Amino acid sequence: MELGQILNQMMKNNQGLYLRYGVVSAVTTSPSRVSVKISGATTAVTGIRYLSTYTPLVNDVVLLLINDNDVVALGKLT
Repeated sequence: MELGQILNQMMKNNQGLYLRYGVVSAVTTSPSRVSVKISGATTAVTGIRYLSTYTPLVNDVVLLLINDNDVVALGKLT
């Protein structure tokens, strides 16, 4: 099963998983985290982890996976 299928199944089962867009407002290298303004918010959420295959830059539009209080940046949208 592919990642998209797994996410769709989890969302159908109402397990508190959400996908949102955001804009990277800051990048921290130690530890590797980003700050993101989620879905057009004026205040950034800090300390967001990201996948190791993604190299974040300020102003990247990213897809975020939100599970309760955990947020992970999946990568940049092109």
